[in-house]
Amino acid sequence: MVTQKKLLLIFRNPPFSSSANRDNLDIALACSAFDIPVSLLFLNDAVLQLHKNQQSHLLEQKDLTKTLNALEMYDIDQCYVIDEHLARYQLSKDDLILNCHSLAREKLASFIHDFDVVINL
Repeated sequence: MVTQKKLLLIFRNPPFSSSANRDNLDIALACSAFDIPVSLLFLNDAVLQLHKNQQSHLLEQKDLTKTLNALEMYDIDQCYVIDEHLARYQLSKDDLILNCHSLAREKLASFIHDFDVVINL
């Protein structure tokens, strides 16, 4: 019997800074199509990608809000943020478009270690 590998995608970039966030989401959706369990971790400035009130039209750029909101339809519902990173931007979990689990920074290394494959863009 083959055991399914667990995949963690780490988001590190703020919204609109590069294509890395979109690339990570594309990987997540592709893995979901093949029933590969995917978890998402938003670190540092990437927590801003989850903020409910993004105004991408001011930058004339497309935000990822619709794609992020669709993740649950693809059975991608394991999303994580670091408490300290939310606090840095004075955000609470209620300010986020996804229902994320929060982690203490001290537990980050052991959390990442639990995954078979980690992609860090």
